[in-house]
Amino acid sequence: MRGHVTNELDVDLPADEIWAIYRSPEFPKLILGMLPPGVLEKLEVVEGDGGAGCVLHIILAPGFPGPCEWKERFVEINDETKTKVVRQIEGGFLDIGFTLYEDVFKIIERGPSSCTIQSSAFFEVKDEFESKASLITADTLWWMAKGVAEHALKVHKS
Repeated sequence: MRGHVTNELDVDLPADEIWAIYRSPEFPKLILGMLPPGVLEKLEVVEGDGGAGCVLHIILAPGFPGPCEWKERFVEINDETKTKVVRQIEGGFLDIGFTLYEDVFKIIERGPSSCTIQSSAFFEVKDEFESKASLITADTLWWMAKGVAEHALKVHKS
């Protein structure tokens, strides 16, 4: 089974300013300050410098439904399309019957001073684990997009 969930967040800032955050090598460190307290227990860069190929080890705080620990790789950072693809490579959904789980962030220009952060989770799951697909939601993606937008607005004002 294949599926995806998507959300969009409109931001009153130029697409280039939002993209600069998503593509930044500092993005893994920035994430920690962007998410609400109590979401992440650990976020560690285990390989790379924050660019394409970078591997993160992530542990969510206890209490979240679904897998709470995994490693993910930044498999694509495309400046032309303003798209970032992040794929789980170990643990997480892969441990519970999924054969693919990746988050795709795309910054869509809406005008000279506005854009949309489109955040999607794409997945493939073995038929016998199809019921686990209900664990995939856009909630975490929405919180991340909201955190990026709020951070960008603060930086823009200063």
